[in-house]
Amino acid sequence: MAERYFTISEAADRLGVSHDTILRLVHSGTLPALRVSERLYRIPRPALARFESGEPIVRRRVVRRRAHEGVRFGARDGQALLAEMP
Repeated sequence: MAERYFTISEAADRLGVSHDTILRLVHSGTLPALRVSERLYRIPRPALARFESGEPIVRRRVVRRRAHEGVRFGARDGQALLAEMP
């Protein structure tokens, strides 16, 4: 089964550009990508195909959610929160 996402390096090889160029395209919003972790991005296969064909990329709004004030996350905190729930 074909992979659904390209890594930055795979996309760079496919487009014949450098790793840094792909990262610049991702950071500018020209090439959509998913941020998997602090350092890892994945580019959806359809997004790279659209970029290669020259079709305009529809830029979507980035949604970032903040935790409510006083909410802390962690292994012990999560267990305490579950214990407090009715």
